[in-house]
Amino acid sequence: MPFSRVRRVIPTSLISAAGLCFVSASFSHAATVPVYNATDLQNALKTASQGDDIVVHPGNYTGNRNTSGESRAHFYSGNSGTANNPITLRSASSSNKQVLKGDDINNGYVFLLEGDYWIIKDLKFTDSQKGIVLETANHNTIDNVEVHNVGQEAVHFRISSSYNRLSNCYIHNTGKREGKEGTGEGVYIGTNKGNEASPPDYSNYNRIGGCSIGPQVTAEAFDIKAGTVGTVIEYNYVDARGIVGTTAFPQADSFVDLKGTDVIIRNNEMAYRGDNNVTHAIYSFREHRQSNVYDNTFNLPVDAGTFRAQEPMINISNNYRADGGSNLVWKEYQSRNIDYSLNQSIEQPNEGPYACFDELSGGCGTTPTSSSSSSSSATASSSSSHYSSSSSSSSSSSSNSSSSTGSDDNCVAVTYKVRTEITLGSNHCVTFDQPLQGKTLQLWDSDENTQCDFRGTISAIDGSGNATVTSNYTSASGFSGSSLSINSNNGCEYVKIRAY
Repeated sequence: MPFSRVRRVIPTSLISAAGLCFVSASFSHAATVPVYNATDLQNALKTASQGDDIVVHPGNYTGNRNTSGESRAHFYSGNSGTANNPITLRSASSSNKQVLKGDDINNGYVFLLEGDYWIIKDLKFTDSQKGIVLETANHNTIDNVEVHNVGQEAVHFRISSSYNRLSNCYIHNTGKREGKEGTGEGVYIGTNKGNEASPPDYSNYNRIGGCSIGPQVTAEAFDIKAGTVGTVIEYNYVDARGIVGTTAFPQADSFVDLKGTDVIIRNNEMAYRGDNNVTHAIYSFREHRQSNVYDNTFNLPVDAGTFRAQEPMINISNNYRADGGSNLVWKEYQSRNIDYSLNQSIEQPNEGPYACFDELSGGCGTTPTSSSSSSSSATASSSSSHYSSSSSSSSSSSSNSSSSTGSDDNCVAVTYKVRTEITLGSNHCVTFDQPLQGKTLQLWDSDENTQCDFRGTISAIDGSGNATVTSNYTSASGFSGSSLSINSNNGCEYVKIRAY
C-alpha cells in the first residue's frame, strides 16, 4: 500500500486521549519516519523497525529520561536492524545538524543504544553526563557526529559491544563534571575493571577513524580497557590541551591508555599542543598483551618518552616524533617490551583515509566553520596544525593527479601542513604555498594507490636541499625555496607529501 512507505510519529499534542491510541502500533513495515521534537524522536526510537530511516527535522530535542524507555538515557533504543536493513538515525540535512541534548552534565546519557545494525550520522550530542553509549550493541556505524559538553566520556562502547565503527567524529569539552575530570575520555572501549584482565568485557573489533579529539578532553583521547580485543585506531587527530595530568583521580597523562590486546594504532597525529600534563604518547598497562603501533606522528614535550611500556608487547614501526624528541620509553628497562617488527597475525584492513567531521574547515584537527554549534565555544581550535587526508572535506575533489597546478612551472600545488596525495605524472615537481626554510618535509607511500611504493629522490628547484626516499616514510629538513623536484627511481608515480 502506498502509505506503508512513510510512518509519521504523530506529535503528542495531536493525539486525543480517546481517538488515536492505536497509532504507534498500526504500521510495522520499514519506513521513513520524520520527527520534529523530542517526544517524536523518543517514540520513533522505541518503535524502530528493520530498515527504518528516522529523519530528525529542525526542532527542540532535549530528552526526558522519565519517558525515554530507559531511565539512564535521554534517548534510547533497544531495537535492531539487520545487515541488509539497518535502522538509520540522521538529521534531515547534514548542513543543519540537529542537536540531541540531555538536561544535566551530572546525570544520564544523551543516547543509549542496545541494538544492532544502526547507522547514526549527521547529529550532535551534548549536555549530559555521557554522550553516546553502546551496550550489547553490535555492527553499528556512527559517522560525522559531534559530541561535546559532557560530564564524563564522550563515546563509550561496552558490555560486549563489538564490530562497531565510529568515524569522522568531533569530540571536545569532556570531563565537565566536577571531581570527575579524570573520567573525561574521548572514546572509551570496554569496562573499567580496575586492574583486572578478567572477567573480560568482550567489546571487540571496534574501529575509530578520522576523528578529531580535543581540545579540552580532560582524560585520554582513547582508553582501551582490559579484556577487549582487536580495537583499531586510525587516521585520528588529537589536540591534548586541557588534559588533567596527575592532578585528578584517575590521572590522565597520555594520548592513549592501552590495556586491551591485539590493538592497532596507525596513521594518527597526536599533539600535546603545549600542555605539559602529557608525559608520554601511549601508556600500556600490565593487562596489555600485544599491539601494533605504526605510521603515527607524535608531538610531545621533547624530553618525554613516546611509550610507557609496562607490559609486552608493543610492536612498533615508522612512528615519527615531530618535536625532535628521542626518548622511546619512559624508563630504559621498558625497552624490553618494544619489538621493532609488526605482528602480522593481528593486522586488520586499513579503511583510511577518512573524510573527518564536515564542519572542520580544513580537515581533522582544524577550526570549525561558523556553521558549527561549537564554533562559538571556548574550545574552537584557533591555530591547530592541520591533519587532512586526501578524502577530507577540504580536499575531497582529490589532491592527487587532479590537484591544482602552479601557473608558472606546472608543478602540483600543495598546501602547507596538509598531507596530500599526488600523482607525479609528467610534472615531477610540487610547489608549496609557503617557503620550506626551517620546516620539516615528510613523504609516505601512497594510501590511494597501493600497487607500488615510491622510491626516489627529492631536490629543491628554487632553493637548496635534497633527500632520498628508501622506505615507506621519510622525514627531512634543511630545504629552502618552495618548489621541489621529485624523481622516482622505480617507476612509481604515487606519493603522499607534507611540509610543516
